[in-house]
Amino acid sequence: MVSVLQVYTALKDLANKEQKGFITPQVFNSFAALAQMNIYNEIFSELVDAKRISRQNFDPGRDKSVRKQKEEDLSFFYRREIYSGLSGLMFKPLDLSKIISIVTDSGFLAGSVIKRTNVEVIYDAEKIEYILGSNLSTPTDDFPVALVGPTQIELFPTSLSSATLAYYAKPTSFNNDGDIDPNPPYYSFNVVNYTGEDVETFNSPTSRDFMLPPHYLTEVVMEMAKLIGVRLRDQNVSVFALQEEKSE
Repeated sequence: MVSVLQVYTALKDLANKEQKGFITPQVFNSFAALAQMNIYNEIFSELVDAKRISRQNFDPGRDKSVRKQKEEDLSFFYRREIYSGLSGLMFKPLDLSKIISIVTDSGFLAGSVIKRTNVEVIYDAEKIEYILGSNLSTPTDDFPVALVGPTQIELFPTSLSSATLAYYAKPTSFNNDGDIDPNPPYYSFNVVNYTGEDVETFNSPTSRDFMLPPHYLTEVVMEMAKLIGVRLRDQNVSVFALQEEKSE
């Protein structure tokens, strides 16, 4: 995980150079989720670019492969949800971002091996109506279809009783116990009075780290700096962040 304390400390060193208190925990927390989501979306964009590089034979390959590195980063967000007793209906996980695949379990074959069938995933309600109304394309156990809605996924035929959903999760946050919270205060603090002066101290048990691989620390700091620089109308912070990002 990317340490929230390291990100917060780096930003304070960058922006609070005159100790004016520009970066407060409240300002930091208001941009943390947005910065993380921007980086998450950027990983998908970079994967597309990496695939293009690979097709042009410019990718270094093996452990230095750009495509491999991006796929490893995305595997950080890979999740599987197993559903049973469906009656043709699956509710989306709260942290679902992008569906990878849906597979149905159609029973047991010889040797107690489960027969698994890939489901065709459809997002167009008009298309599913056409499929269901056609004698030629009516879904069966061997050729199932799923319609993705805002909060749920409908499986056809509705007689299907179990399925496995593979997906990429939304980036949220982790605390020291590994619990996930989609809407946290990332940086939490206590105020302690020392010799008549209030001092802010980091509260580790109630703070939550960014749900990104550790090597994204610099990217999180730079993304936060860009957002906070605009918020504070501090061109020095924004320009520094942009320059650092271009130099990578």
